Amino acid sequence: MKKVILTILLCVVMVVVFTGCGKKNEFDIGSKSDIIISQENVSLSIKDGTLKNTGATLVLTNNSDKNYQYGNPYEIEIKQDGVWHKINVELNFTLPSFDLKANETKEIDLKWKDGYGKLAKGTYRIIKGIDYEYEEGKYQSFNVAVEFNID
Repeated sequence: MKKVILTILLCVVMVVVFTGCGKKNEFDIGSKSDIIISQENVSLSIKDGTLKNTGATLVLTNNSDKNYQYGNPYEIEIKQDGVWHKINVELNFTLPSFDLKANETKEIDLKWKDGYGKLAKGTYRIIKGIDYEYEEGKYQSFNVAVEFNID
């Protein structure tokens, strides 16, 4: 009888361990997002066939006759109950600035595994900041985003 109880208990423990205790994501979901997105002159998309739960190739397209700049930083947010939420992770970026000339398209390989881990099933968006110089030495910033699903 003791062997049967011990075997059942061991099986229960193994099921809990292998299912991850029901944990959906490996990150801390934070407050409701307050980031404003603009896709008027610059758009962001994901290159077909590159989306994985650990990264993707982004396509940044300048649809205007203005020149813009962007850097390495990005954020990923998760949608829960129809509302975007920040994901509390600590990310470190180098801070070079890259040009996005008028009517130019650039591809950006993004590997978020080290910062966000493997994304669990859900709806997410990647946000990138874009800058432009409207007057010598004066810059204005806006954000572009692309939504995606991990199944």
